[in-house]
Amino acid sequence: MELREFSGLIGPYVPPAHGGAPTQVMMLLHGWGADGNDLADLARPYAIRFPGMAFFVPNGPDPCKMNPAGREWFDIEDRVNGPDYAAPIIKTAIAALLSAFSLTESALVLAGFSQGGMMALHCGLRLQPAPAAIISFSGALLRHEDLSAMPDTPYPPVQLVHGSDDQVVPCALMHEAVQILQPLGVVVDSVERPSLGHGIDPDGLKASITFLASHIID
Repeated sequence: MELREFSGLIGPYVPPAHGGAPTQVMMLLHGWGADGNDLADLARPYAIRFPGMAFFVPNGPDPCKMNPAGREWFDIEDRVNGPDYAAPIIKTAIAALLSAFSLTESALVLAGFSQGGMMALHCGLRLQPAPAAIISFSGALLRHEDLSAMPDTPYPPVQLVHGSDDQVVPCALMHEAVQILQPLGVVVDSVERPSLGHGIDPDGLKASITFLASHIID
């Protein structure tokens, strides 16, 4: 693991397990008040199944207002305009990341936890060309009014993983996202983890690996 920068975003970078050039890349977006180190260890279980995948886990652009030692993607109090503030920053970093390895968006997996899951959905559903897949752990669909049932290119497949006992981002928001996205033609896989709070458990992680295996080829 090393620290790398892609167009202004800095965070842990984990090269492919097979030691060669990456054939896919996953950008993992951390939750509010954390940083890239919080999710960097998730690269290991994914790398076992996808040895050609590299991982970039950037720190959010701004210090967290409630925890200056951590970072945030946007002001958590502004869930209307906040995603539009962070989206260009993330999209520019995605472009730099793909360019660095001569990859296209079809080789990109955009994933995140909590506020990072919100941004993975916000950016991934609007990214053109579309990424290979989106995974949102304990996230929410904050904006959808501008999404079309007839996009220029098909939406990427989406997986939503959520704890049934989440008291921070209620699990009901996962079910709400499914009801919004499916009529738009988005292929959505929803995974509710019984008795889990605001976090990622081994079974949820395993489900995400199985989901990716059905949509990408290493």
